[in-house]
Amino acid sequence: MQDMNTDSMAEHFDRKAADWDANERHLALTADILEAVTREWPVNLSLRLLDYGAGTGLCSLALAPRCASVLAMDVSAGMLSRLEEKARASGMTHLQTRQQDLCSEPLLGQRFDVILCAMTLHHVADIEPLLERFHAMLEPGGFIAIADLDKEDGTFHDEPAGVHHHGFIRECLSRQMMAAGFTYVTIDTVHSIRKTRKSGIIEYPVFCAIGRTRPADSDSQPPV
Repeated sequence: MQDMNTDSMAEHFDRKAADWDANERHLALTADILEAVTREWPVNLSLRLLDYGAGTGLCSLALAPRCASVLAMDVSAGMLSRLEEKARASGMTHLQTRQQDLCSEPLLGQRFDVILCAMTLHHVADIEPLLERFHAMLEPGGFIAIADLDKEDGTFHDEPAGVHHHGFIRECLSRQMMAAGFTYVTIDTVHSIRKTRKSGIIEYPVFCAIGRTRPADSDSQPPV
């Protein structure tokens, strides 16, 4: 599960951390991901959230008021430093950060009710073991939301540092999630990113895949 380019990827995002939140494209994408996630969000303010690939915390900080605790995890110290600044400024005390790559180092002794992985999966070389790790970290009836790109032709990223997948085929990702143990998997388009390329303007759809772990009572309906 080790990603060979983790260090270079972390350095890449360290350089971008200071200006990340000023990018209107990032803000628009985050807003649409959050809308899709919160539409399915379990009605429970005692939730423990893991935001994997949290970046500067655009999602973590927005979801924190709905949670009892938030762990924002990323490989980039620069991104997490920016997140910590914003959390301190808002007086948010129930949010913690952790610099860690789950692909090479498991998080032991902690379980969550919700895991969010937004625009991060394409940076993971071998996604199936990570999906299994996510499943093992969730409580019964837990909830996962994965937002990422549809399969594209490789033109999306201007800088390919740490990019292992040019998006994903939805049906394949759904099967991989179910093989990892997730049930009730749904995948819907939540956003489209427009970029100007040599061939013209290209639309890159972004999906949100939502799945759940089986409730303790396996005959139960999916959590609401």
